[in-house]
Amino acid sequence: MFTAAIHKPILLEAFSVCLDPIRSDLGNIHPDARQSPYISGAILGTCRGYAIKHKLRESVVNKLIDNAFEEVFRSESLDMQTTAQAWLNNEDADFMAAYYHAKAIAEVELNLDWLSQYVQTHFEKASTLGQHL
Repeated sequence: MFTAAIHKPILLEAFSVCLDPIRSDLGNIHPDARQSPYISGAILGTCRGYAIKHKLRESVVNKLIDNAFEEVFRSESLDMQTTAQAWLNNEDADFMAAYYHAKAIAEVELNLDWLSQYVQTHFEKASTLGQHL
């Protein structure tokens, strides 16, 4: 438990900063980004690579993955974890490309600049309902 408490804020801050350019005022990401195999693969790969670098136990890794999905997908976290598992099992090309890329980078350093560039290029910033009324 103590190990997860040390690593959780580090990973959550990295994902928060990475996705901030496309978040709404309420912290949500665009629905298209929520349904992207690439985003889910990058999250899972980053968590796995980070865990390898820090030699974390599988139980800690699972907690960190759960926390990362909650940070990014909020109330849709469990559905997105199920969807990500299906993409992993089916070896979805976009999911796997992002997974292996993220894992390789995170095994060396926790740097999500590449993912931040990707989301800014491929997704619109989410909007808040009634914001422009």
